[in-house]
Amino acid sequence: MPTAAADTLLSILPARALLGRLLTLRVSLIAGWAAGIVWLHWGLGIRMPLLPMAAVLALMGVFAVSTVWRLRQDVPATQMEFLAHLLADLTAYAVLLFFGGGATNPFVSLMLVPVVIAAISLRPRWAWLLAGVASAYYAILLFVYQPLAIADPLAAYGMHLAGMWFNFLVSAALIAFFVTRMHAGLRERERALAELREKQLRDERILALGTQAALAAHELATPLATLQTTAHELAAEFANDPDIGADCRLIEQQAQACKAILTRLAARAQDAPAEPQPLDAWLDALVDRWQVLRPDARIEAALPRDGRVFLPPDGLEQAVLNVLNNAADAAPGPVEFHAASDNRGLTLDIADRGPGFTPEQRAQAGRVLFSGKPGHGWGVGLALTHSTLERAGGSLTLTERKGGGTRVRIVIPWEHAA
Repeated sequence: MPTAAADTLLSILPARALLGRLLTLRVSLIAGWAAGIVWLHWGLGIRMPLLPMAAVLALMGVFAVSTVWRLRQDVPATQMEFLAHLLADLTAYAVLLFFGGGATNPFVSLMLVPVVIAAISLRPRWAWLLAGVASAYYAILLFVYQPLAIADPLAAYGMHLAGMWFNFLVSAALIAFFVTRMHAGLRERERALAELREKQLRDERILALGTQAALAAHELATPLATLQTTAHELAAEFANDPDIGADCRLIEQQAQACKAILTRLAARAQDAPAEPQPLDAWLDALVDRWQVLRPDARIEAALPRDGRVFLPPDGLEQAVLNVLNNAADAAPGPVEFHAASDNRGLTLDIADRGPGFTPEQRAQAGRVLFSGKPGHGWGVGLALTHSTLERAGGSLTLTERKGGGTRVRIVIPWEHAA
């Protein structure tokens, strides 16, 4: 049994694109028929059944207006709905042909346009159904129609040839317009599906990393506690030795930092809510924490004094730390960390003077796992950062700096951080 999703046209093109282009075609046909009737009746003096033909055009106009209203509704189009639109247009066109000479009308082949559209947009059974209806209408119009009153046979033949030529131009233009637009839409849809598959694959890898991280956090808790206790005892024992004592205190600080990371990881696993805090306080704490984790690195920070309440999205702090670590690994010089806030959101710029990336690497950054510096990251860390920012509604971009190096810009809109 087909599912509701299988009945929609969203697997091919969005409803707005399909119905919008069909509406354009419908309005063009209404205008073309109206112009043709006026030209034949008043320009060439050929008596046309104005009342019934005007009634059909008016009904098509009402249907076009209802389609405009339909396009404003945020509801996906179904196969049956689009088929109904095509059948209505085909039927109205057949009725107009009935009053305009039937199968002898040179524009009778325009009935193929809805069939072509159905073949592109609908399932095969519905396309064949529309083809059968069009064939039946054509067969009926061969015998049942109102002939045009043209007194001069030579004039009628010349008009028929001219109409066939013009009909060919119109048919070619309509089919080319509709098919090329739909083909472009299909390519866009395939690109979006490819990006979705890529994101799903990346998320699966990150989920596997998260599972392994949780297991590692559980196993590391006891060794870290032992390391912290031992480092504290050694620091007290060698308090009078400036070299050994300083190293022991550094080890103790690093162990404390690792324990804090494991504590936050456990809190996230238990869905503990984050505490809102002033933005400038959060930025200061972020820089201080990174300095504890990377005492060998230098940072030049320019942070705003913004006291608005800030609730960082889950994982944002670790994402920024990943970028800071990568920048420190890229070059021995100081890491530049600039933050700015405005009415739209928070912008963080992290820059280094490392070797930078190729254009291909910048395009792939965060989407695939790769490393521009073997042994120093820019692989998993950047992929995790990109995934975190994507979930938070933010963005991450890499640009090349003048004079060498890379600038990473992180943007978080306020609606995802408040």
